[in-house]
Formats: sequence, structure tokens, C-alpha cells
Amino acid sequence: MGNADAAKTAYQAFSQGDLETLKEGFAEDAEWQTSDELPLGGVTRGRDAIMENFAQIGNYWSSFSVEPAEFIEAGDKVIVRGTQRATGKGGSFEAPFLHLMEYREGRVVRGEFHADSAKALKALG
Repeated sequence: MGNADAAKTAYQAFSQGDLETLKEGFAEDAEWQTSDELPLGGVTRGRDAIMENFAQIGNYWSSFSVEPAEFIEAGDKVIVRGTQRATGKGGSFEAPFLHLMEYREGRVVRGEFHADSAKALKALG
């Protein structure tokens, strides 16, 4: 399985709330980076800590989804382009996102999620 296929599997697991399958696709020493303006943002280190953050998304959003439209494989990196949708106490938003994931031996070692944090903050209320 190529890295883009691994990314597709991860997105499918995330969309189904299957954190166990998602966890299998991360290296134990993985890092995850999101906007430090948002709850749970900044750099999170370690597979278990990353999964704990993912499990808390429902504490902030009544609905949350990331819908990939394109997976671009570039060696050990995969770029995912798609649409993020979420609803919080302040309302709903929809925005494009880019996600850069770096792989080692078929597992994510680093992920960077780039999206519209201003829209997200407004929707959080």
C-alpha cells in the first residue's frame, strides 16, 4: 500500500470515528500540528496524545468533518486537499483545507493541518 492509500484509509477511519484503526496508521513518536489559536492546537507529540486530541473534538464541535477531494503523493509525503465543515456554539462554517502528512514505513510521523482558523474560531463562539 502506498502512502496515499494509507492516507485514504486514515481519512475513512476518522470519518467513521474509528480511532483504533486510525491509531494503527501513526508512528508511536508522531507529531501533529494545527493552529495554536484553536482548542487542542499547536504541536502534539506522540500517537496516544494525538488520538486523545482527536477523541476530544466532540467536546468543541456538535458536528465536524473533513472531506478529502484530492490526495497527492510526493515520496514520503502526502498532501490532502479538501473541505472542512463544523458546527459549534457560534455557528457553522465550511472552508478549504490542506493537510501535509509525512510517512515512515507506511505510518504518519508528522502531520500539519492548515485550514481557516478565523472561521473556526468564530464558529466556536
